[in-house]
Amino acid sequence: MDQKTMAIVVIAIVIVAVIGVAAYWMLSGGTGEPEPTPTPAPGIEGATSLQYTVEITGGESAGTYKYYAKNIGTDDMMIRIEIPMGETDLVYIVNGAQQKAWANEGTGWTDLSDAFADQWDLWKATWDVYTDNLATWTEGDHTYTEDGSTVTITSITVNPSLEDSLFEAEA
Repeated sequence: MDQKTMAIVVIAIVIVAVIGVAAYWMLSGGTGEPEPTPTPAPGIEGATSLQYTVEITGGESAGTYKYYAKNIGTDDMMIRIEIPMGETDLVYIVNGAQQKAWANEGTGWTDLSDAFADQWDLWKATWDVYTDNLATWTEGDHTYTEDGSTVTITSITVNPSLEDSLFEAEA
């Protein structure tokens, strides 16, 4: 390689190096240090208890549902669902800590513990759909569309203090 070609190669390497340093400096905000990774806004990740209201418009499941859960992410998770129906509420409870389930459909409490696994599968799957959709939530209400229905999750409270008695049939 002759001296002219060698000089061109060296100049090209210097130019690439200068561009690289300049790009790093500009992307770091001019401080020479990389920009810090922003801390994610608080959401539901890591929550051990949650409370929220689901309002569904359109479709077969239209209505309002209130959800409460405690011990999220454990085998002892407990879920309570309240469905306002005019003068009364339908209430369903699945209590993983006790491996029991109850329903109150306006005529008193019915023990569904013999079908705990079926109740758990039903209500846990429903819970998972809502919390999966809340994965990107940070504040306010959260709305999405599913199967032709509009789902709005409101009154979201992360880590509320929920008494264990909320997840048991009332005497």
